[in-house]
Amino acid sequence: FRSNLAFNAQKPLRKDTFQLNSVVATALGAADTFWRTSPYAAAALFCGFKATIADFIAQKRQMRKDKEAAEEEEDDTTESETPIAKRRSFAYLMYGALYQGITLEYLYNHVYPCIFGAASSPSTVVTKVVFDVLVQATLVTLPIAYMAKALIYQYSFGEAMRRYADDIRNHGLLTKYIALWTCLTFSIIPVHWRVTFVGVVSFLWLIVLSSIASKTR
Repeated sequence: FRSNLAFNAQKPLRKDTFQLNSVVATALGAADTFWRTSPYAAAALFCGFKATIADFIAQKRQMRKDKEAAEEEEDDTTESETPIAKRRSFAYLMYGALYQGITLEYLYNHVYPCIFGAASSPSTVVTKVVFDVLVQATLVTLPIAYMAKALIYQYSFGEAMRRYADDIRNHGLLTKYIALWTCLTFSIIPVHWRVTFVGVVSFLWLIVLSSIASKTR
């Protein structure tokens, strides 16, 4: 009798678990279909949203540091919290959607295979990683982030590149660029999920980039 009660009590739980698993499987299937059929839209939406959230976190961290510094100095002039810099957030939204999303979708899944081959052999992966880190990131990916801010804040590209060079020399910008995820990107990650995977693992990197690029000059 007790065993029957226990068995009957487990039925609703098993049914709810099955329904939850079914919903999750359906959602994942729909997402996979969307990523396969609309790769550019998926990449732009995901990377734009991710870049905006990363910048928001970086701004909140800086606000907290400024507040703590003001309290230590017993500065009573800062009575209200600094508002979110909307133009800065918009710059990272554009950078995330247009470059990290659409442009990298085209480069990683169309240009790179034509140049280096579509295989995932160790030699091909290493070649892609070296090119991506030493050429793509240094000469294209990072400078574009600084130029996007220059467009929004209306200062010259020359000033943007000066700030980029200064952050490399004095703030360790390139040493904070981690390339391990790139190996996974070009080896085991499915093609239609590559840019999204890059977006996920570069989330913390974008927080670092936003913080360094927005230091007081």
